[in-house]
Amino acid sequence: MELRCWGGDWGLPSVHPECLVVLAYAKFSGAPLTLNPVDYTWASSQGVVPLLTYEDDDITQPSNILSFFRRQKYNADYVLSAREGSDTLAYVALLEEKLLPAILHTFWVDSDNYSSVTRPWYASRTPFPLSFYLPGKMYREALNRILVTKGQPPLYSMNEVEAQIYKDAKECLNLLSNRLGRSQFFFGDLPTTLDAFVFGYLAPLYKARLLKVQLQEHLKQLPNLCDFCDHIVCVYFTEHAEGTSPAGQEAIDANLQKLTQLVNKESNLIEKMDDNLRRSPQNRPKNMTTLQPSASAEPRHSSPLLTP
Repeated sequence: MELRCWGGDWGLPSVHPECLVVLAYAKFSGAPLTLNPVDYTWASSQGVVPLLTYEDDDITQPSNILSFFRRQKYNADYVLSAREGSDTLAYVALLEEKLLPAILHTFWVDSDNYSSVTRPWYASRTPFPLSFYLPGKMYREALNRILVTKGQPPLYSMNEVEAQIYKDAKECLNLLSNRLGRSQFFFGDLPTTLDAFVFGYLAPLYKARLLKVQLQEHLKQLPNLCDFCDHIVCVYFTEHAEGTSPAGQEAIDANLQKLTQLVNKESNLIEKMDDNLRRSPQNRPKNMTTLQPSASAEPRHSSPLLTP
């Protein structure tokens, strides 16, 4: 099975949420995948990823790909009861309705994040001339998806839509945090479909270095969800794991900068003290004369010569 997907960055195997969902589920279920990241050989103008190719079949959309894995006996949900399976479907629908629009807005519609992070990243990994076309196409698709799901009465302006989608997303994050609690995964000790979807949606938001961080800051106030993402990366994607999260790395950089400034100040102080000591009159070196015996000087108490 070959998976065409967007490549990794920020300590993640892929920065694309839907690709990350498929990659996480494949790890959870043990499905063997040959990864084929988008590169200069890509010739598709449709921009359809993730794309799973098996024999003569091409399968798109995470839900379809995960269903195909299950038909191939790679099932991460075999431990779930019927009720837990129903809860999984409900939570996945909640993520797509409440959380995904805000994530799309954060990366694709917000002008600062789009121009400084999203568009440069995707354009740099897309072959010419698609690099000039595809990011704009993905932007329009994200905006249309937001407007179709949220741009209905009584929300008529984009500002009203934006306020509502971020409000819904924060409520969804709070709900997920309460549901996860202190557990490693949402249903016991083993990851399932819900864990794959939550990880796929949250990890890029958690790891990316964004300029507008409204939703990211709210996520970082929920430490169990952050630990959830870090745990999956460390256990299942060790080759992409980073030593620290972006927040932790920023704190380390700030501390290092303060330490460097302190060392520089101390070095300057020591140099000034050395200069002052060199210029001080009482500390100037004196010329020492060498005492030599005079030719006429004789010892006062010289012993007489003994003669035989």
